[in-house]
Amino acid sequence: MNHSNAFGRIISANSRECVAGYRTSEKELPQFASIVRIPVQEESSYQIYGLVTDVQIEQDDFLRQIAAADSISDEVLSDNRVNRNIPIVIRILFLGFQNESGFSHLLPPKPPLSLDSIYLCTLSEIAGFTSHGNFGYLRHILRVSNVPIAELLAVHLRQTAIAQTANNHSAWIKNAIEEIIDLMRDDSAGLLEILSALGDADISME
Repeated sequence: MNHSNAFGRIISANSRECVAGYRTSEKELPQFASIVRIPVQEESSYQIYGLVTDVQIEQDDFLRQIAAADSISDEVLSDNRVNRNIPIVIRILFLGFQNESGFSHLLPPKPPLSLDSIYLCTLSEIAGFTSHGNFGYLRHILRVSNVPIAELLAVHLRQTAIAQTANNHSAWIKNAIEEIIDLMRDDSAGLLEILSALGDADISME
């Protein structure tokens, strides 16, 4: 995906998360747990950083008719995935923001506005945001509801470790896991589920 181009626009938002509409081909769907940024233009400009927690392909009547057909040609599949405005909705959890003072892992001062654009972060942007402070943004992930948190964290850590290693911060993953263990010390069942997901993602503290 071209990092210089917006891949979606805000449909609705509150102080903690937003929902975005998206139109593109199936191959270019943002991945689960991708980190994105949302520029907010006001008196003082800032960027919101968020995590993709869900990608939903919504149904419509025309798609129902196609799906019920005995066979579907490659041309019809391509036309519906690329040319038609298939309803795709992305849910994004806010992790923090960046303004003229730098990064913050607090929730953004204001949510983005309807139709604000969303951009997929580069490896450098991911490394910069997640390296700031002492992993304060993780508490937003651990508080989220109606999302498989263990899988969300595992995929996020695996993707972010790649960005951190590319920016010469190979110790980041070990420190991140230690922080999660500390934050989850009073929830042994939840911690075991997270550690199991980290194992499935081939992530270790070594």
